[in-house]
Amino acid sequence: MGEMSILSGMVYCADCGQKLYQVRSRDWEHDKEHFVCATYRKKGKHECPSHQIRNVVIEQLLLADLQQVTAFAREHEAEFVEMVTKSKTREIDRSLRECRKEYEQAKARISKLDTIVQRLYEDNIEGKISDERFAKMTATYDAEQKQLESRVAELQDFLDEAKEKSLNTEYFLSLVRKYTDIKELDAEIIREFVERIIVFQAEKVDGRRQQHIQIVYNYIGALDIPSKTEKTA
Repeated sequence: MGEMSILSGMVYCADCGQKLYQVRSRDWEHDKEHFVCATYRKKGKHECPSHQIRNVVIEQLLLADLQQVTAFAREHEAEFVEMVTKSKTREIDRSLRECRKEYEQAKARISKLDTIVQRLYEDNIEGKISDERFAKMTATYDAEQKQLESRVAELQDFLDEAKEKSLNTEYFLSLVRKYTDIKELDAEIIREFVERIIVFQAEKVDGRRQQHIQIVYNYIGALDIPSKTEKTA
């Protein structure tokens, strides 16, 4: 098909998380090229809706959003840094809450498994359960406990490191200074600025088709710039 799409590998489904698959033909004009969910294409609509969206729509929405974000960052740098910091702090705090909850549940389960195994051991000594049954049951609980202990270690690492992660807002601002007036998109600009583009399933609102996307930027995440118009198609 020749040149790769400038959006290739950047577009993801909001529902299943898989990449959107590029659909195009040698006979098509660019405005006919579109993306569909990879899960939908492989497994059908019973697994995930199509999330179909044209390339040109994503490009228009992305360019408008990128121009707005970079203009705001350039004209209100201090406010931009504060806004990004607050946004990322909320995101980290939310992840920490979820992580702590899972951590405490895993620790409680490990403690409970210790008690269960101890009782099984006593029952085996007293002849209440056979050696074979004891071995089979303890093997199952041991396997579960090892998985939980591994997960607890991962969660502990996350808890230890989460607050230490620094925001690289300054690098994003250096990109803003590098690209002072973005008039059109190319693959280099998109990959410099954008981590991923998340596409939601289209809906009918008052008889009109609307489709939302979320743009996640490198280094700063997804933003809600003041007075930014809603991204719809």
